[in-house]
Amino acid sequence: MSAQRDMKHQAQSIYIHIPFCKSKCPYCDFASWANKEDLIEKYFDALLHEIQTKCEVYSSHCILYPALRSQGGVNPAPTIPDTINTIYIGGGTPSLIHPDLYKKLFNELKKYFLLEKNCEVTLELNPGTAKEDYLNGYKKLGINRISIGAQSFNENILKTLGRGHSIQDTIFAINKTKESGFENFNLDFIYAVPGMTKEIWKDTILKALEFEPKHISAYSLTIEQNTPFEKIYKNPPLDDDLTFEFYIYLCNVLKEAGFIHYEISNFAKPGFESKHNLTYWLQEEYFAFGINAHRYLNGLRSSNLRELEKYIENPNHEIILDFGTSHDFEKLMLNSRLMHGFDINTACKISNKSQPEIRALLNRLRQEGYVELSNDKVHLTDKGMFVNNEILLQLI
Repeated sequence: MSAQRDMKHQAQSIYIHIPFCKSKCPYCDFASWANKEDLIEKYFDALLHEIQTKCEVYSSHCILYPALRSQGGVNPAPTIPDTINTIYIGGGTPSLIHPDLYKKLFNELKKYFLLEKNCEVTLELNPGTAKEDYLNGYKKLGINRISIGAQSFNENILKTLGRGHSIQDTIFAINKTKESGFENFNLDFIYAVPGMTKEIWKDTILKALEFEPKHISAYSLTIEQNTPFEKIYKNPPLDDDLTFEFYIYLCNVLKEAGFIHYEISNFAKPGFESKHNLTYWLQEEYFAFGINAHRYLNGLRSSNLRELEKYIENPNHEIILDFGTSHDFEKLMLNSRLMHGFDINTACKISNKSQPEIRALLNRLRQEGYVELSNDKVHLTDKGMFVNNEILLQLI
């Protein structure tokens, strides 16, 4: 792939990673740490340095187009740059951070990027850290979407997950988010947790709907390597039949409530799909800054250092990643997660099977209720999305 990029393919999304937490959840394998708040300001200094240094390099390699204003006495380039249309601040617990530090962050970003007028700017919030003055400050900065890690409306499930918040904390966080003027907010949930029953899951989803979120994300508990849960539970902790019942209940209830099931684990009211996450699922390129941040630029994927102190010392070090999969396989894998599905021709490109064999397989899967077929397009049903990986393995 040429180093020179066509403007219309310019990355238009930015991910920022904030690694600090009040406590570390026992199922979490993200780059995050508890009891290191004393490093927050040093981390932001490193983060701003990374943005400045890398954006200068991106500009010189035509990955980033110069902003339309004079900087340092230099006249702006005549080329109109593409704008950034999504920013996602994830973690960790980004809601631990004072708005003043985010103000510095946005000021730095605006030196190199033009933000679209309706840029979707998401910040993740842990219910145990919700503060009214922080939320008001985030709103003034232009953050317009809050993702709340509720996880459950059952106290026993919250304890099993090692969450540091209560149901009342979640209710407080939701109410303060709405009072601060955030119309667009997401609620995150985890199901198939040890001790969870169908009744508990039903109560959680119905309770969530009472707060009228625009978006709901729900993930089956996965036991990740090198986490405390790996030593406690087998993978998966609940049998597939029960997990499937949780999933189908979720799909049915949310569809009845007017949500679009646009991605395996994500549901949105019309027009409130996560634009940022669609960047990943549609295989589009994006910038990323912060510890262990993964980016996709100029046809290459790379990541930053994962060790906190090492990142603070050298925020510009990054590693080129090799996923060992083809572009077409990745496209098939990502598109199969989405409501719009994938092309049969894409499957044929990467499969060891002949086209007649693939079509015969897809017809069988259609008869069994796993896929729907139309005009050489494959759409996974809810039943099919639940076994997405198994279907992909059969196709290749």
